[in-house]
Amino acid sequence: MAQNNTAARPNFYEVVFKGEAKYVRAFLSGLILGAGQKATVYYSFLDGVFHEGKAEKLAEMMHIRHADCHVIVDAETNALLKKLAKRIAGETGLEIVYQKRIKSASVEFDFHAYAPKYDDEIMALLKKRPSGLKLDDFSHDVKVDPSARKVEAYTATHHFEAEGKGVISGRVDQVIDMKKQFADYPLIQSKDVVLTLA
Repeated sequence: MAQNNTAARPNFYEVVFKGEAKYVRAFLSGLILGAGQKATVYYSFLDGVFHEGKAEKLAEMMHIRHADCHVIVDAETNALLKKLAKRIAGETGLEIVYQKRIKSASVEFDFHAYAPKYDDEIMALLKKRPSGLKLDDFSHDVKVDPSARKVEAYTATHHFEAEGKGVISGRVDQVIDMKKQFADYPLIQSKDVVLTLA
């Protein structure tokens, strides 16, 4: 009897192509459409995923390093790319440098709110995160100063002030989605998503 694997945790892979991002995006779009399969694809430079350090960026600026494109794909798409790697290089000139499974991902964030309404919205967003995502190193500090209630908004003193920070970690697609939700709140700042590879 076949088992239903819909509840199984999906796997994701980081795939690095040697080639310019615009060509990689065009190629992957065509490949996925041609294969007729649904695919999950994130581009590190578009989706706020940390993908290279200062040394790599400097080498690229000095033209001693080829441009590359870091992509996150689901397991099926990764298998298809692995199967076609030699053909892809031969026919498109795009070389797959490596493919590694992603164990988990994390994103650091912090926030500052000057009204209870906005603090409540941020706390609600954090509470409704998917059950698979962990909230670590969380701190939340609220200060209420009744004497500042009638002070003008542009002064340094506020009646209400809340600040907090933490780290969201878990499955990479959910972490990227959480980062996108953070972007909808101007009071929340988040860093790049960091991958932990297998």
